[in-house]
Amino acid sequence: MQVDIVGTGHRVVLHRVTLVGLSKSHAMAAFIGLRHAGQIQIRSVHHSAGRNPADLTGSFAEHRWEGDFAAAIDKLNSPSEGQRLDQNSCGTPSLAPIPDLWLIDAHGRALRPSYPVDDCGFLKIGGLREIEKLVQVDRIEHYVRHTPDSLQQLMGCSTRRVTPEIGSDHLVADQYWVRSAVCRYTTDPDGSITFAGAEELQDSLGQTFFSLPPANECLSVANLTAGTTVTLAGPEDVEPLPVLIEIDGCRRVLIDEHIALQASEDIIAQVS
Repeated sequence: MQVDIVGTGHRVVLHRVTLVGLSKSHAMAAFIGLRHAGQIQIRSVHHSAGRNPADLTGSFAEHRWEGDFAAAIDKLNSPSEGQRLDQNSCGTPSLAPIPDLWLIDAHGRALRPSYPVDDCGFLKIGGLREIEKLVQVDRIEHYVRHTPDSLQQLMGCSTRRVTPEIGSDHLVADQYWVRSAVCRYTTDPDGSITFAGAEELQDSLGQTFFSLPPANECLSVANLTAGTTVTLAGPEDVEPLPVLIEIDGCRRVLIDEHIALQASEDIIAQVS
């Protein structure tokens, strides 16, 4: 199978190629040590007392597609749009990870195309979506082992649950970003909290918190919880605030120093 590759700045023109879509975690593992999680999932395996309490193993998948890439290449080669004058009218970018994309020709030569951007500077990933419609011919699972510190760096949450302090602040629409990864925890009958795994969500929680009503009065204790973080917009870099979502019990969203919110069914389903 032959391939013609013509460089066009940051974009390329390719014909009849085999495409490999790798999760972000795979590419980073090969080159810069897994700085991002991609579609990684972490499972916990407990050891005997006195040893490391959790053996954190992450998994990610390599996918291969074949077929007619004409529509995908057209979208990858589309020009970027000029910057919108009023950038404040742009929406909030999603923090959901975008899979790395590699194009491989018949000789095994690979290149990584870039995506065009819209007038808000957001990536236009129509080319990726066209590829995902093609025939997947292979899937390979990869595994890596993490430490609690690397889990914190990758996912933004910890093997130790952080319970936010309820306050009086309110979220402002389009002025915050929610991390797209969660750590899950279980509460045992004796009150001890156990780390139950972590996952990069398929869809970002985005601005879903802003529309939630204040939480109802409730004294139930949640047995299942999920932790993540929210970052508030500001003139300088700010530390993300811990967030705890109660999957059962009172089913609240607790954000540090903010009022308690009542979680929606969609949020519960997404983080469960």
